[in-house]
Amino acid sequence: MKKSVTAVLAGCMLALVMASAPTVAAAEPEPLRAEMTMSFDMSNFQARFPACVSEEPLCVWSGDLSGDLAGSIVVSEFWDQIFVVGNTEHFFEAFTITTGHGVISGVDKGVWDFNTNKVRANGWITEATGDWSYLVGYKLHESGYVIPPPEGAEVLIFGFTGEMFLVAP
Repeated sequence: MKKSVTAVLAGCMLALVMASAPTVAAAEPEPLRAEMTMSFDMSNFQARFPACVSEEPLCVWSGDLSGDLAGSIVVSEFWDQIFVVGNTEHFFEAFTITTGHGVISGVDKGVWDFNTNKVRANGWITEATGDWSYLVGYKLHESGYVIPPPEGAEVLIFGFTGEMFLVAP
């Protein structure tokens, strides 16, 4: 009798363990990380500004990515949506990342603090091809610093250095 009760209890415990196993969540994928360096030529910007708000993206940040997303990046700001409150610019952008494994596109919005030159932005991936197609819907987090040109410089090339993270939704 003791053996049959022990066997029944062991069977119930095994059934309980097996029934609870599917409720264990799969591990979240690790965020993809990339270091960013970009530049933007603001020389003669006033003359070019009308082109910046047109459909043709003539006024863009462009540069390189290293890390999990090694390749190039082009960022087009929505110039007609940018606004400044105090010493902070609020911006809206579209970006395209080109790698040897596919193309990733998305949108973000963020702030640039003119006092510290710190930039923060959040967005999401809207399109992706090749090995990156699974990234559609991923969240983007970006932070870094704008590097202004030296005071009195004739060529106004702004730099940017920072990092980008792509996180599963």
